[in-house]
Amino acid sequence: MHIVYISREYPPSHRGGGIASYLKIIAEGFAAKGHQVTVIAASDDTRTESDEIINSVRIIRLAEGDFCIKASEPDSGIIEKFRFIYRFHFYRKKIRDAVSKLDNVDIIEVAEYGAEGLYLNNLNIPIVYRLHTPALLDHKNFSLQRLNFSNLLYYYSGKKELQILRDNGIYITSCSTSLKEWVGKYIGLDTTGIKVIYNPLQNDFLKDTLYDGKRIKCDTVFFAGTVCDWKGAGDLVEACQTLNERGINITLKMAGKTGNYGKALKEKYKSASWLKILGKLPHKELKTLYSSSAVVCLPSWWENMPMVCIEAMAQGAIVIGSNSGGMSEIIEDGRSGFLLPPKQPDLWANKILEIIQMTTEQRLKISNEAKQRISNVFSLNKIIDQTYNYYQFVISDYKR
Repeated sequence: MHIVYISREYPPSHRGGGIASYLKIIAEGFAAKGHQVTVIAASDDTRTESDEIINSVRIIRLAEGDFCIKASEPDSGIIEKFRFIYRFHFYRKKIRDAVSKLDNVDIIEVAEYGAEGLYLNNLNIPIVYRLHTPALLDHKNFSLQRLNFSNLLYYYSGKKELQILRDNGIYITSCSTSLKEWVGKYIGLDTTGIKVIYNPLQNDFLKDTLYDGKRIKCDTVFFAGTVCDWKGAGDLVEACQTLNERGINITLKMAGKTGNYGKALKEKYKSASWLKILGKLPHKELKTLYSSSAVVCLPSWWENMPMVCIEAMAQGAIVIGSNSGGMSEIIEDGRSGFLLPPKQPDLWANKILEIIQMTTEQRLKISNEAKQRISNVFSLNKIIDQTYNYYQFVISDYKR
């Protein structure tokens, strides 16, 4: 089978996020099983193009994307601000042209995010649209974002995403049931045909687990993810502050991108020796922190299917996750971890204290359940099999 994946994000890239991680794992997974896999992504430096094979995956990076990454090319000043406008349609037609030059393509999977499937519908190739998180999903209120001056261009792209799903979305997969339900409620799609296939976990996260309940009698609380409001970063800081004020010595370590919100949080709590904002860390360091912390806390106001939760549980960490969104599909509350409502720091403080005071036997029981849960549901081989079966169905149904 020749599979083509399309998304501007593909590692290594300064734009790499959750979509990029998913694509790398799934593309290399299919290639390892002998399938022909091509990825069409964007070059970080929009002046250059490349075509190379890495780990048996052909990666075509296109020039002239509708964005600018200052770490990769010089700031073009005022022109940069209009790049989205004059390149939006041009770049998406370029994607179409790149696909049309490929031989014997059996199926295309394109992320809904970024509306990069805008001109793919007339290629006579079946297309699977993969729901990761539409641009217009409001994480703060779990609804549709409203148009305002500050999000004008972003809103345009988001509306194009929804248009594609409404007009062309015959075959759609979603990384979580929660996201599938959101699409049904706010876009008005019939969700009965949307197939939920979870994001897979890299095999190495299921190996070399470092967690040992006997030595995790510590006071470290760990957070991984963008340090922003809707990830619940401020709520978690407040919960740990409450515990410290009650005389319970808690160290909170936070790893991830820190924008203006993270910088403001760091400034606000600059005198708090118990708060460590670490910035972005490589996976190797994340694995160590997952397995060496008393508890991993992910208090997002809403999430689709966060990989940090899956990764932490695979390492045997005891995870408290938000019950709003996809984490409720990962964690079995009270068995393989814990679920709490977001935006309630006092509840989170009490649960953190409860976990810290657990016996070694209680810790190991939850740790083992967490590892088993991830192995049973999110392993790469299981997700590859589910995806392959769905692709086969799509190809057959499209021909019919």
